Amino acid sequence: MNELFLLHDASLKRYNTLGLDAVASNLYLPFSQEAFKQALIQTKNKTRVLIGRGANILLARAYYDDSYAFIVTSNAGDLRLENGEMVAEAGVTLDRLAWFCIEQSIGGFEFAEDIPGTVGGALIMNAGQFEYTIGMYVNWIDVYHPASDEFKRIYPDPDFFGYRRSKLEEEGAVVLACGLRTPPGESMKSLEKVLEYKRERYRKQPRNYPNAGSVFKRPTKDGETYYVWKLFEETGLRGYRIGDAQVSEKHPGFIVNLGKASQKDVLDLVNECMKRVKERFEIDLQLEWKVID
Repeated sequence: MNELFLLHDASLKRYNTLGLDAVASNLYLPFSQEAFKQALIQTKNKTRVLIGRGANILLARAYYDDSYAFIVTSNAGDLRLENGEMVAEAGVTLDRLAWFCIEQSIGGFEFAEDIPGTVGGALIMNAGQFEYTIGMYVNWIDVYHPASDEFKRIYPDPDFFGYRRSKLEEEGAVVLACGLRTPPGESMKSLEKVLEYKRERYRKQPRNYPNAGSVFKRPTKDGETYYVWKLFEETGLRGYRIGDAQVSEKHPGFIVNLGKASQKDVLDLVNECMKRVKERFEIDLQLEWKVID
């Protein structure tokens, strides 16, 4: 049975949570781990773009020509218990991971339920919320190194993960699967915590418009860490709009698509935010989003 599909001139609108219109000359849809590996091998001479749930990315072009290969990983994600640990393939969605842990009475992963991503993307950026990150639970990671065309297993050292970063990103590695620790938990307590986290995020974050998650990392200056939304508040950016791209009125740390935002609308708004914060506070903001250009 064919488990790898290739679409040409395919719309990417459903594959990015910001809801931008874009078209890819090559869109690969693998439905198994082996098919995912085949997609990686077949695209070694192209600029690869891996998409899980499509959050935390900004499609900066309206059309990506034949030099690009988009690979959607979220259809190829096996999740199982094996030898006392969870084995999660890159395409496993974080909400699925959290609910699997609740069913198996595994604690610690409640934070992941409401993060719109996959295990692969989460490992690359060490996704998390509150005091938890996925990097806290990793035993090993199976990766593909494009530069050497090599598949291998790595065991993270204490410096491997940091705030919204990992050495995977620095090395340009592609995540295939990982082994995760399984701290004991209680299903009902985990469920209560999931609902508590979800209520908190719905209360604070804009869920009524498409968005790609937090736009910028929290900056530091002279040893002090700043909240982006407070910087935006003080520079008059709450509700600021260019075209249909708007700094959220509910939470200024987010940029939302009011309906028909273009790539230019979003990029211009991002640049305006960076410019105002730089002029007012002498702080250089760093994108949390990955710009696909």
